[in-house]
Amino acid sequence: MASDESYNTEALIGLSGGDSGDAAPVDAGSLVPRPAWAEDSVLHELVFSMLLWESTLENATKAMGRMHEQFVDYNELRVCFPSEIEAMLGSRYQRAEDRSIRLIGALRKVFEDQQKLSLAHLREMNKRDAREYLDSFEMLPRFVVSRVMLLELEAHAFPIDAKITRALHKAKLIKGSKNPDTVSSTLERAIRANQTLDTYTRLERWLVAFETGS
Repeated sequence: MASDESYNTEALIGLSGGDSGDAAPVDAGSLVPRPAWAEDSVLHELVFSMLLWESTLENATKAMGRMHEQFVDYNELRVCFPSEIEAMLGSRYQRAEDRSIRLIGALRKVFEDQQKLSLAHLREMNKRDAREYLDSFEMLPRFVVSRVMLLELEAHAFPIDAKITRALHKAKLIKGSKNPDTVSSTLERAIRANQTLDTYTRLERWLVAFETGS
């Protein structure tokens, strides 16, 4: 593992399991409510990650639940107006307007590119090409692309947004840069590929405890 005095990677890798009292990580993907009709898990992860970006796991999970109640499927979501998504999220949801515009834009681009609303083809591509395809979506934050790559395509990626960066700085697990893309790139270099998923899922659980003060 590469060393960097600004990043306490040993502490990150060893993050506790939160309130469970053990060190076993949760499966980050299992925390995502997924209805039976969401057969394309890659597309589903993109939607959920857009809800989670710069928000909390609790808010994103509740928002996903409301989305499943109000829309028949993601095609119905694709053709609605961003203002409808914003209203569903509520005025207190972090970056609700921007998030809604980005989400609808991403779904419409998928449909335009594939002539159907599916990202299943990414599983057939090598990881570099899949990453380049998702990176071509200018509306997708790096956090979303990295989370889809890590959780669904088993790629070496480390999802970091500004919210996570602030928490890591406050906990003194990192210092120096406060740019989430820089932090993400550094952690990808510092943490071995076979440790990345485990470390990220520990981080996601730790964040829940950190944000609630438990």
